[in-house]
Amino acid sequence: MAAMPSKTPVSVLQELLSRRGVTPKYELVQIEGAIHEPIFRYRVFLSNELVATGTGRSKKDAKHAAAKNLLDVLTGKMTSEQANQSNGTPGAADITSQVVSPYDDKVMGNPIGWLQEMCMSRRWPPPSYEMEHEEGLPHERQFTIACQVLKFREIGTGKSKKLAKRMAAHKMWQTLQDMPMEGNNLPVVFFSEDDLVGKLSNIQGRYVGLKDSKISKLGSQQSHKVSQFHKTLKNSSGKNLSELQ
Repeated sequence: MAAMPSKTPVSVLQELLSRRGVTPKYELVQIEGAIHEPIFRYRVFLSNELVATGTGRSKKDAKHAAAKNLLDVLTGKMTSEQANQSNGTPGAADITSQVVSPYDDKVMGNPIGWLQEMCMSRRWPPPSYEMEHEEGLPHERQFTIACQVLKFREIGTGKSKKLAKRMAAHKMWQTLQDMPMEGNNLPVVFFSEDDLVGKLSNIQGRYVGLKDSKISKLGSQQSHKVSQFHKTLKNSSGKNLSELQ
């Protein structure tokens, strides 16, 4: 397909599919490399069969690479398998292989920051970290930290608290990447049956406590204030108030 020089792969794909009433969906699936030199991987898909990925040194470049690969699939220049193996950025694979993690955990980049960004983009509560335990000799300590997002919990271990936290965040990020999502960006298994039972028990317990509590009677001055408030409310105007009366 010949595209105008001024048009990007993303705009060409959008224009092509809009005629068919189809909208391509893009998803950031991975960030690799060092913090100062990250490699982004984007996925674009129309269906389970029509999927392509692309990588780049910025999110924009990765998105364009993915769009170009999908265009090549649609025009027969590339198979779906090739489109999901191709980096879309010359030399990207070489750059990634040369990047060495500054930590002993062999986990690339900044998994703690990536997990935080994922939660923000999906409008989830931020991840929480909790020190589980530490063991070993003073010069050979082993730390264990738990990371929790929604109902999901992952454990990370390392020779320092920072390494353990990075590992926990990395494992959580991978878990959530593979999790099927619903329309509201919440995982399909957001609540388990035990969660619901626990929440109902808490509500019931609060109701019982409220029912058994003793509430003192209103004095004459307090009764007068309530009466005045009621009169003022009845004389007020407004759409919502009219519906309540």
